[in-house]
Amino acid sequence: MWRYVVKRVLLAIVTVFIVIAITFFAMNAIPGGPFDKEKASDPATIKALEKRYNLDKPLGEQFAIYLSRMMKGDLGISMRNGREISKTISTKFKVSAKIGGYSILVSFAIGITLGVIAALKRNKLTDRIIIFFTTLLQSVPGFVMATLLLLLFAQVLGWFHVYSETNPSIFLPVLSLSLYPAAYITRLTKSSMLDVLADDYIRTARAKGVSPVKMVVKHALRNAVMPVVTYLGPMVAYTLTGSMVVETVFVQPGLGMEFVQSILNRDYTMIMGTTIFLASLMVIMTLVSDLLYKMVDPRITFD
Repeated sequence: MWRYVVKRVLLAIVTVFIVIAITFFAMNAIPGGPFDKEKASDPATIKALEKRYNLDKPLGEQFAIYLSRMMKGDLGISMRNGREISKTISTKFKVSAKIGGYSILVSFAIGITLGVIAALKRNKLTDRIIIFFTTLLQSVPGFVMATLLLLLFAQVLGWFHVYSETNPSIFLPVLSLSLYPAAYITRLTKSSMLDVLADDYIRTARAKGVSPVKMVVKHALRNAVMPVVTYLGPMVAYTLTGSMVVETVFVQPGLGMEFVQSILNRDYTMIMGTTIFLASLMVIMTLVSDLLYKMVDPRITFD
């Protein structure tokens, strides 16, 4: 197992490096620069700013300097406001982690529950209603769903404020971010549960008179939930990328909104710092989901 973990960690490092390289060179290949919109258009001022951030050096040398500083834990400072990137990420990620964490819990709770119900009520009206709505939720883009929820709950029903600086609510962002994963988990759980319910040991449990609740919770659900556990990694990736749209729509001061603003402002250092952080988090969560798969089913080997 440790050999597998070391192998995956090395692969994760290579993956993050490739993401860094692609982001860095693609970002610099786009026409324009971070200081094109500065009010002080004096060439001397622009030249001084470029020198401060090493933008006057060849691209390869810029990349080498950035990597050397990154290896020391220095992600630099923002080109727009002069704040340290690491402190900004630490502050903003608390908001994103709160929204993302709640959305993951809500997705698993709703998805597993509806998936089990759909499997037990197969081909009945309940099953058809659940599958209809899960298919619908999977078909609607995230930004459309976020806008519809904002329109319904804030404008039509008036249950929440469109924006509140003193009393912000995370209910709508969490709901918006959790609907698609919940729909996917529902279908995944149903399919897996149907396979498990057809196994011999489930039929034996029924023949012995085991109660339906005990049979589902103790015997069937443990094996049926394994494919859902493997979805944890991709789900975290969706949560991170989806939060960029959701936080922007609901004006949540999280890392996703900060990343969108850094792209619009051509803030190179913020873009790089956020990309490194998000890429590292995604590969770590993918590794964690693989290890959880082993914990759920000890028969799994990593050979």
